[in-house]
Amino acid sequence: MFNYNSNIFLQMKNLIIIFLFLFNLQSWTKADDIGDFEIAEMSVGDSLLIYMNIDEIKKAEENSTIYPDSNYIVIFYNQSSELYEYIQIVYDQKDKNYIIHGLTGAVDYPDQYEECKKSKIDIIDEFKIVFKDAEMFEDEGPHAFAPDSKVAQFDFYPKSGGFARVSCTDWSEKMFEENGWVDNLKISLGSEKFVQFLSK
Repeated sequence: MFNYNSNIFLQMKNLIIIFLFLFNLQSWTKADDIGDFEIAEMSVGDSLLIYMNIDEIKKAEENSTIYPDSNYIVIFYNQSSELYEYIQIVYDQKDKNYIIHGLTGAVDYPDQYEECKKSKIDIIDEFKIVFKDAEMFEDEGPHAFAPDSKVAQFDFYPKSGGFARVSCTDWSEKMFEENGWVDNLKISLGSEKFVQFLSK
């Protein structure tokens, strides 16, 4: 349970993070495709080897998740970021070039799901300017991997391929107690190849 001062601190912190994100988003307005965008200076289509050496990658793989029936693996990138609490990277384990197919930056919103959704709207409004020709889909419902939790997401599918997603997750008490997961806002980018895999 958070006291009043803790809530004020979290709200201020989240406002600063959203301001920084929206400020950085201004440089995206001339982008042509998903690969032009960055999360923590990384882009979809980059080689992970630019940012991590093999030993660091193998160490990160010790605490990873693998998508069922695929070679796609998700690792955490532990370098500090002024915007995100943590960053997730998706790549094909069998790809010796370690090309990045997915990037996610997360901001914690502990017990602030409704506040998260307000911030999400601000980001979506900016994304609609950037992705003005994209197909757009909005949904809110049970989380795919934890039906007792809830997720609200807005997806953009640009004509050039790939996707961008803004989402808020309201993790259940069970997920918090078992895994320490707290409510969060996520900005996600993915390649067209990764989109095709997810669509299956």
